[in-house]
This record gives sequence, C-alpha cells and structure tokens, in this order.
Amino acid sequence: MRVPAFTKSFFFKLHSETLPVKVFLEGKGIPVAWSVNCLLCKMPETIEHAFLNCWDAVFLWDVLQRILKKDLPLTPHGIRYLPVDGGNSMVPYDMIMLVGLHSLWRCRMAVRHADVDVRPAHRYFVEMMVF
Repeated sequence: MRVPAFTKSFFFKLHSETLPVKVFLEGKGIPVAWSVNCLLCKMPETIEHAFLNCWDAVFLWDVLQRILKKDLPLTPHGIRYLPVDGGNSMVPYDMIMLVGLHSLWRCRMAVRHADVDVRPAHRYFVEMMVF
C-alpha cells in the first residue's frame, strides 16, 4: 500500500511529538488564538486528546474498528509506534491506522485554519486510501 509523502512527514512529527497542537505551540511561546482548548470538547488540545479522546477521534476509531473487526492499539504508545499485530493476515493494519491518524489531523487543521473545503475525517480517510 502506498502512503503519500506528506503522511510520512506527519508521522515523523507525531512520533517526535512536534505536531503543532495548541498546548505545544503555547509551550514554545507562540501565541494561540482564543485558548489552548479544543474547539469541539473544550479540553486542552494535546496530541493524546486530538487522536484518542476528542469526539471526532473516538467516532472515527469506533467505526474503523467495527469495519475491520480488529482492536487497534489506541494508546499514546500505540499511536506513536503503530504496534499492530496482523497475525497471518495480509491486511496492513499499521498503514490503515496511520492513514486514520493523518485524516484526523487534516480535518483538525482544516477547521483551525477555516478552510473553505472542510470535510469530516472519514472523507479524508477515504481520499487517502484511494491514493
């Protein structure tokens, strides 16, 4: 399965904890508009919140796990290292999880930057899976 180059760059930033979530930006002294809270949940926007605890993340992972009939490692360690055991299956669960993470991030950034063409995370997921 091919993965776009910008998805690989995203994963490097996720793995090295340098994604520009609001708490990270504030910690670096960069002014954050409004507050460091998530626009959906009103909780501090950290990497763990954005990919594991936010409403859109919980919804996407729930639907994806039901479709795949596979429990994905949805933990802080799991999203950084993608330790998915596929068994004897030829399905690249780690790549599917990576595309899911990146689709959540693309949706979040489109909302933050007031993009005209904001789509739900599952639409970004389908778009990248077709790539």
